[in-house]
Amino acid sequence: MILTVWVQFAWKLKNLPANAPPIASRYTAEAATLDDRELLFAAISRSLSMEPAWNIELGARVKLADELVNLNFPAGEVAFIAVKHGARIIAASAIRDSGDKVSNLPLGVCVLNEYRCRGLGTYLLYESLQRLRDRGLEEARLVTKKGVPADRYLYPKFGGQRTVLSAVPA
Repeated sequence: MILTVWVQFAWKLKNLPANAPPIASRYTAEAATLDDRELLFAAISRSLSMEPAWNIELGARVKLADELVNLNFPAGEVAFIAVKHGARIIAASAIRDSGDKVSNLPLGVCVLNEYRCRGLGTYLLYESLQRLRDRGLEEARLVTKKGVPADRYLYPKFGGQRTVLSAVPA
């Protein structure tokens, strides 16, 4: 049996830099609409499926993405930020501003494999944290699997503090 180790990142939102990191002008970032649901789900599930570190938990992560996109989003319980290249959604994050949640970014930052290493993940993380700060949160949290590339390279940015969890997140 392979044991998955989970980590939680926490950001003090008052320490967030004043300016967003730049992205190339060919990309746009905007709040997703309900009309974007199909493209959102396709981009998120494809992003997860192309990351080998998620293989064991892929079914559960895709199920969570489906619930967030098709149930929680229409109910107003979660919002999405989408990065587009033309009409195509190439990166997305879900944000949940409820302060009592284990994770305010329940899916983390999802970027299609062919668009990684272009600063889009950094930009999307910043925008997600900024929107949570604008909604009145003082701290944002995210839970991810230990060892995924974002755990090592993305989530420590902007002062993200990493804690290994002793139990599987709910």
